[in-house]
Amino acid sequence: MSDVLPLLPPPREVTPGPAEDAWLLDWDSELVVPALEAASLDFAARQLQATVRAVTGLPLPLRAALDPLDGSNRIVLLRGAVAPGLEVPGDEGYAIQCSDRRLVLAATTLAGLFYGIQTLRQLVRACGRHLPALTIRDWPVLPNRGVMLDVSRGKVPTRETLFRLVDLLSHLKYNHVQLYVEHTFAFPRHPEIGEGCDPLTPDDIRALDRYCRERHVELVPNLQSFGHQRRLLSLPHYAHLDEVGWRWTLTPGREETYQLLDELYADYLPNFSSTWFNVDCDETWDLGTGQSKELARQLGKGWLYLRHLLRLRDLAARYGRRIMVWADILLHYPDLVRELPDDVLVLDWHYEAQERYPSTELLGSLGRTFWVCPGTSSWNTLFPRIENALANIRGLVRDGLAHGASGMLLTDWGDYGHYQPLSLSLFPYAVGAAVAWSGPAVLQESLDRAFAVQVLCTSPDDPAVEAIHRLGRAVTAPTLGAFNRSNSALALFDEPLAGRLIDTVDPAALKGLRTAALEALAAWSRVPRPDVRHDYTFVARLVLFAAEKLRASQRIRQDLRERAGLSGADRSEVLATLDWAIAELSDQRLRLAALTAEFEAVWLRHARRSEIRQMLDRFAALDTQYAAALAWLAEQRQRVESGQSLDAELRSYEVAGYRALWEDGLAELQRLAELVGTDELPPDIRAVLAQAGRTRADDAR
Repeated sequence: MSDVLPLLPPPREVTPGPAEDAWLLDWDSELVVPALEAASLDFAARQLQATVRAVTGLPLPLRAALDPLDGSNRIVLLRGAVAPGLEVPGDEGYAIQCSDRRLVLAATTLAGLFYGIQTLRQLVRACGRHLPALTIRDWPVLPNRGVMLDVSRGKVPTRETLFRLVDLLSHLKYNHVQLYVEHTFAFPRHPEIGEGCDPLTPDDIRALDRYCRERHVELVPNLQSFGHQRRLLSLPHYAHLDEVGWRWTLTPGREETYQLLDELYADYLPNFSSTWFNVDCDETWDLGTGQSKELARQLGKGWLYLRHLLRLRDLAARYGRRIMVWADILLHYPDLVRELPDDVLVLDWHYEAQERYPSTELLGSLGRTFWVCPGTSSWNTLFPRIENALANIRGLVRDGLAHGASGMLLTDWGDYGHYQPLSLSLFPYAVGAAVAWSGPAVLQESLDRAFAVQVLCTSPDDPAVEAIHRLGRAVTAPTLGAFNRSNSALALFDEPLAGRLIDTVDPAALKGLRTAALEALAAWSRVPRPDVRHDYTFVARLVLFAAEKLRASQRIRQDLRERAGLSGADRSEVLATLDWAIAELSDQRLRLAALTAEFEAVWLRHARRSEIRQMLDRFAALDTQYAAALAWLAEQRQRVESGQSLDAELRSYEVAGYRALWEDGLAELQRLAELVGTDELPPDIRAVLAQAGRTRADDAR
């Protein structure tokens, strides 16, 4: 029955009762809590009351009683004391029994009661006044279930957006939230770090921390404390702490690094009630190549990295915090994992679907406390790589459970300007919640139906969910899909005449992408929930534009090549080709202007202006390329009309150093290689640069 009821996450055990024992809520139905527990249960009880009122129109009055079980036609909430016949599983577990007389929810802890109430709210949303007779026993497979949202790649959500996010995550039974911060906090002692990005303030954090606690969510501080320091190290006041001049890693070779971190921690950590602290420390690719090169020679890069972690552990302990750290660098030095103190939590992240994740076995064999960290796959793409996300979440949690992981932290990044709306991550959030609570074997079909009802607020079989799957597959079709990204995003910003994808993306993939976008647009335009409807239909139009834009670019280039060398009477055919190209790009430029305005409106519905200029500048740069392309085509038309030859290979066309999205990141990696030498870089970065070199060679040929 748990597969029939559209609940997120699906309860672990559901036993149906006789159909004739269903209970019909009416105007006399009430919500009763024990008198001694009334204050502690009030918040969650009123959540249930509000849902019943919104769905059925019934008031469901709330009252306290010395003996809540003494009576019928009521919902009874019990903590500690267990109702006859109800066995409550675990600290976060709960049990529900619904009969024709009443519904009883029992749990041993307030958290368990809160989670049970979330299930009751969903049951009312799915069934209305007619509650089926059933018994539910439910508890999580993982005690720690979290989401980490990137707020440092250009987009800082409004406080209201963060509140709505916590409402959703707590409703899905997540109990842990992090906001990834590099520079987007208003540090009182170092205000220049967050200037110009609408940073989170101490008041924002304190308000969010309280909001989370009310919903049994732990808001955990997260502050990048080693690499990824481009913003901070670009400021003159901190430039001397740059490891090698790449504006990336804080050097461990200066004591001033730790003085700065201590001051940042003093400003940041007291605003959180959690005793955990994520210091990140991932992807320190330039470590030991500059100011700390001699230390790296003496100690080895691994021990140099470990020494930094131990310093951070000591700093965090001054503020009553235990640290957690990403595992990627540690996994390059497995022997050093044994040297980590037991109180350091290791976060094992992987974002691609794999048959198995060997790092979980390694960490488990070493006796480490660790969490698994899959991703939403919503970054570096116009629409999430849904099938990758689902397989990544299920597979990594499966392997983590097999080797002793005690938590899951689902990561949601915002690479290259965080252009994707937050709502695109709702489906991966829902799947992550279900897998971390109910287990990796939970049926996808049941999750699809529950997502439609509980998140999209529509019917279980609404085509909107299938449209999510279909477009998620389309953005990863052969030649569009890639490691950690989809070329759908690059297609949007690729140069109109000389773009890299023109000769590499299969037209059949673009046709499939266009079809999926059109079908999604039709399906999502009928979604009742307005915020999702607005965001998703905008993204569908954006994907549609990207597909049509790149296909038109391919046709223009092909037509120009086919008409090279035509002259005399055939000149009219060349002119017709140029006229079509000019009309097509002119129309695209108008569409781009409208989409740019809508992009800004969608952003501002959910986020502060923050660093939206990063993305608006990309749109503006693309518009400039359209202007250049149109001018070049007009010039070619004049040449052909005057009897000169067509430049079919664009030898006279200048792109003026135009780069799109991750092409900027690749250029930065190439600059690092020039600074320190390729041999100093980790193997995965050398592989990226080697692949880029092969691609450039192919382009040249």
